[in-house]
Amino acid sequence: MFNIGFPELLIIVAIALIVFGPNKLPELARAFGKAMRELKKATEEVKESFEAETRDINELKNTLRDERDKFLAGLTEGVSETAEETSTPSEATTERMAESQTSVPEGASTPGQVKIEKEEKEEPEKAKEGIPSHG
Repeated sequence: MFNIGFPELLIIVAIALIVFGPNKLPELARAFGKAMRELKKATEEVKESFEAETRDINELKNTLRDERDKFLAGLTEGVSETAEETSTPSEATTERMAESQTSVPEGASTPGQVKIEKEEKEEPEKAKEGIPSHG
């Protein structure tokens, strides 16, 4: 534990014998032994408590993972059933898709550019009519 060899231990005992005397040394050794036992018992209790909490957390984690997997499996099944039911688009869906498609002028690659180009075309017309521009 402290990596103390036999010669070091003999020196420590000799110094303790000189400082405390032969009558007091056994009592000090007993008190030291009790203190070490109590310390060991306390560390074991803390270790057991920590392991119990860790087990509880792991059980909770596993339970949540299982519930998540069940939920996702149910969600996936529901999506695949819905996809099978709606595999052929209805006439309304086809019409909505056609309406949402807009023609894009040459050189315009995004809807934002289309809007900007339309605004640029409208501004010269307003200037012809005598309406002041906002720029």
